[in-house]
Amino acid sequence: NGWMQNPVGYTLRAGRAEMTDFAAVAFNGTGWLIFAHTMLAGFVTAGFFVLGVSAYHLRRKNEVPFFKASFRTAAVFTLVSAVLLVGTGDRQGVRVAKHQPAKFAAMESQWETETGAPYTVFSWPDRANERNAFEFLKIPKGLSLMGFHDGSAVIKGLRDIPRDERPPVLPVFLSFKLMVAFGFLMLLAAFLAWLKGKRGRLESSPRFLRLLVWLIPLPYVVIQLGWIVTELGRQPWIVYGLMKTSDGVSAVLAPSQVLLSLVLFTLVYGALGAVDIYLLARYSRRGPAGARPDGGHIKASRILEAEGGRP
Repeated sequence: NGWMQNPVGYTLRAGRAEMTDFAAVAFNGTGWLIFAHTMLAGFVTAGFFVLGVSAYHLRRKNEVPFFKASFRTAAVFTLVSAVLLVGTGDRQGVRVAKHQPAKFAAMESQWETETGAPYTVFSWPDRANERNAFEFLKIPKGLSLMGFHDGSAVIKGLRDIPRDERPPVLPVFLSFKLMVAFGFLMLLAAFLAWLKGKRGRLESSPRFLRLLVWLIPLPYVVIQLGWIVTELGRQPWIVYGLMKTSDGVSAVLAPSQVLLSLVLFTLVYGALGAVDIYLLARYSRRGPAGARPDGGHIKASRILEAEGGRP
């Protein structure tokens, strides 16, 4: 995927890309940043899952010492992962601004090429008129700082990019804005979880514990938004700047075959997803190894006593 986003270490021979520099391909910074960002997103997802499950049981006073420990451990893990996630996201944004200016412009709905471009907090793209329908609250030089860490850097606007080489602006713009907003919401929630766990205020924060349960699905949504930005923002290229998606259409497969495979994949993975969610919810409600088959809960201390051990 890193090579498709930023092709390096190759030469074209008779219309075929052939590798000429293994090190350039293997150590492509774009690929490694995507890898790090994806792994950290997975860590944050796991962290919020454990936080949410722990919060669920703490609200019900189930195995309080056990779930306090799991909550505090998950809070530290999630906060560190979230901070690193923001850091890799920033570095990825810099690479996008440098290597994929059309994607970067679509992410921010930037139509004009500007030196020291401001960051617009609130705007709405108007693709038909190649401008923003409205713009509100601009931070001077903010976009140049975000894209190149240089307030005087030039940000290329969509108007200076051929129409047939621009990504679909609105879905990329919305996905990016929502991803960033939800990402900082998760960072704030992770910080508050760490702070409350450290200060021993978990039992006195029932609303916050309930919020963490509802936040369990959020990282999954944010990951999908991130991939929409990454892949839809790459369009119309299947290999950025080298091969368009329209040129990668198979001349062998019929549309009906593609549709059939898409339907089958959707059904199979949809069914697997439903089973996965059901099992995660079922066993999360049961708690640790003292769960009864009916979904109730047995104190772990009673299990140890029944087996001759000490609680």
